[in-house]
Amino acid sequence: MAVTRSARTAALALAKERPEIGRVRASRELRSRGIQVSPSGVHSIWKRNGLATTYQRLVLRARSADAKASALSDTQHALLKRRKISRRALGHPRRQNLIEVAARVFNAKGYDAASLREIGQAAGILAGSMYHHFRSKEDLFATVHAEGFRQMNAVVDRALEGVAEPWKRLEAAIAAHLAELVRHTDVPGVTSASLFHPAPPALERRLNRERNAYEDRFRELIAALPLPADVDRSLMRLTLLGAMNWTRLWYRPGRKTPAQIAHHLVHKVLRQRLG
Repeated sequence: MAVTRSARTAALALAKERPEIGRVRASRELRSRGIQVSPSGVHSIWKRNGLATTYQRLVLRARSADAKASALSDTQHALLKRRKISRRALGHPRRQNLIEVAARVFNAKGYDAASLREIGQAAGILAGSMYHHFRSKEDLFATVHAEGFRQMNAVVDRALEGVAEPWKRLEAAIAAHLAELVRHTDVPGVTSASLFHPAPPALERRLNRERNAYEDRFRELIAALPLPADVDRSLMRLTLLGAMNWTRLWYRPGRKTPAQIAHHLVHKVLRQRLG
């Protein structure tokens, strides 16, 4: 779906108005105002204008010429301070190693049983040094979870390059998703396993932001399909995502490949009945 000029203007205004919210909440807010733009559409607009991160949006508001309108609230000031600290740590060479080690420990023990001390020992650093990179175990887990979706989005982006026909795009996205899922690597493993192990409420809300943004990709892919009017596209999306994510539990190498599974799902299960 093409992004209209009014949607771009509204998304940029909202970035300044409420810099602390993410693309999913921003999309919901814009839709409540009658402006139809998906979370991925919001993110695309923000990214093209250098506003993809919360830090960038907070800086925009803080630097606005209209000081009265752009004054940061106490909450936003605190968030900007934390983001500055996190931003300094982003480029540290040890950060990515910590994410990978933490993913391995979380996969082995689960969120509740894993400890920062254990993760620090596995990474070869003191537990206290973890706080240079992450504010808490919750923050570390959410970061690992987000990195899993970053990797998943990257493989789906590559799979969709140059593919125009709607059914082929859906098949390509499913195949890429499944291939990443069944590799059984640690970081995407945390992302997929978290679906089956509810986290504490505050953490679950953070995880849902990433899930919802990724799910919007499939909402848009399914919206483009030529389907009969009586097909419930939301139900189709939820059923498909459930089937895809459950694959990690039963998949065995040497049988059908992820590409073959995706082809069967699209052409034998979906298209023959709906297309």
